[in-house]
Amino acid sequence: MSPLACLPHARRAVLALVLISTAALAEDSRSVPPPTVEALPDGSELILAPRAGAPSASLHYVVRTGAQKDPTLKEGLAHLLEHLIFSGSHDVRGSDFRAAVKAAGGEFNGYTTPFSTSYVLRAPTAAFLPLAEQLLRIVSSPTLDPRTMQREVEIIRTEGTYFSKPPGFREHLEDALFEGPGTRSILGDKGTLSSITHEDVVRFYTQHYVPANTSIVLTGGVKREEVLKMLDEAVRLPPSLPGEYEPTKLVEPLLPIEQATRAPESLIAYGYLVAPEDRRACPRVAAVLEMRLVRELHIDEPITTGLEVQCLSLRGNTFLMVLAHSGSMDASNLPDRLQEAFELLSRKPMKPAEEKLVNQHFQLRLAQQADDDEWRASELARLVSQPRKESLTPVELMSPAAPLPRKDVQDFARRTFVPEGQVVVNFSPFAG
Repeated sequence: MSPLACLPHARRAVLALVLISTAALAEDSRSVPPPTVEALPDGSELILAPRAGAPSASLHYVVRTGAQKDPTLKEGLAHLLEHLIFSGSHDVRGSDFRAAVKAAGGEFNGYTTPFSTSYVLRAPTAAFLPLAEQLLRIVSSPTLDPRTMQREVEIIRTEGTYFSKPPGFREHLEDALFEGPGTRSILGDKGTLSSITHEDVVRFYTQHYVPANTSIVLTGGVKREEVLKMLDEAVRLPPSLPGEYEPTKLVEPLLPIEQATRAPESLIAYGYLVAPEDRRACPRVAAVLEMRLVRELHIDEPITTGLEVQCLSLRGNTFLMVLAHSGSMDASNLPDRLQEAFELLSRKPMKPAEEKLVNQHFQLRLAQQADDDEWRASELARLVSQPRKESLTPVELMSPAAPLPRKDVQDFARRTFVPEGQVVVNFSPFAG
C-alpha cells in the first residue's frame, strides 16, 4: 500500500502536491482533444469525446429531467420510469439486451438524480456500437408494460429499505441556498409509489423524453461518422419542434447565507459564489486554498479531521467551497480561521513555490486523466445535466484549469470573496 493511502484524505491532498516527481510528469505527456458539442437535426445535443485506439467506449443518454419534476404526492415517478424502461422495447427485449452486454464483457446501468435521468453503457470498442444501438432503441421506444409496474415498485421499495440514505450535508447546503421546494426523495415512499398509475408513467415519458431535452455523451473508441449513423438508425423519438420543450432554468441562489445548527461534531461549508466567467480559474484558486488550509489546520495545528476545497456545482451555479470536518473542541473558531484564509488570499499573492506546486499538481492530474475515458464520460454527463441559461459550448466542457499568474489569483479573490456572495453553513456543538 502506498504511504499516502494510509493518511486521511486532506493530508494526502497536500502531500500529493509536495511529493510529485518530475519522472511522473514526464512519464505521460499525452493530451486528449477537447469534447465537441453539436445540435442534431432532431433537437438533441451530442457531446463527443473520442480517443483513438481506446479499448472501450461509453454512452450516457441523459434526459435532463429527474426527481424535481415528480408530481406532488407521486414522488419516485422519474425513478420508477427509469426502471420500467429497462424492460425493453417492441424490438429489443430487456433480457436479450442484458445477456448481450454481459457476453461482450460490458456493463450498463441507469440512475436518477434531482435534475436528470441517465442510461449508461460501457463496452469493449469492438462490441460497443451494436449494443449502444439496442440501448437507444429501448430508451426511445420502450413498451412501458403495465404488467411489470408492481414488480419494479417492489424493487424500489427494497432499495428504499436497505440502500437509501437520508439527506446529507450537500442536500442541506443546496436547500439552504435556493428557495422553493427543497431536495426531494428520488425513491419516493410506499404511499407515493402506490399512487402512481400507468397513465402517470406514460404522461411523464411523453412530456419529458423528447430530443430537445436530451444530451447524448459518447467517449472512448468511437468515430463521429459511425455515431451519427447509429443515432439515425436507433433513436425512435420524433424530432422536437422549435420551442417544444422548456428546459430547466438556472435558478439564482439566495445570498448571502449564514446558518448554524447544533450537532455533535463540527462540519462547515464556507465559500463564495463564482461568476460564470471565472469558472475555469476556480480549480486553481481552490488548489491554492486547500494547500494552505491543510497545512495550517490539519498538519501544523490539527483542528480538522478532514478538509477539502472544491469548485462545487449546485443547480448550475458554481461555488468555491471549503468543506471542513472536526471533532476538536478547538473548532469553535473554525469559521473565523476559514474567513482569514480567504481574506489572506486577496491580500497576499501566491509564493513562487506555491505556484510551482499547483502547476505540477495540474500537470500530473492531466497525465493521469489522459486515458481515463470512464471518468471523462461521467464528468461530461454530470456537466450536461446541470440547469443552464444557454446552450453549451465546447470551451465550458472539460477545459483544463487555466494557468493563473499570482496576480490573477489575487484579482480573482478580490472580486469573488465579497460579503454579498458569501455562504456559511455550520453544524457545530457550539451553535444554537
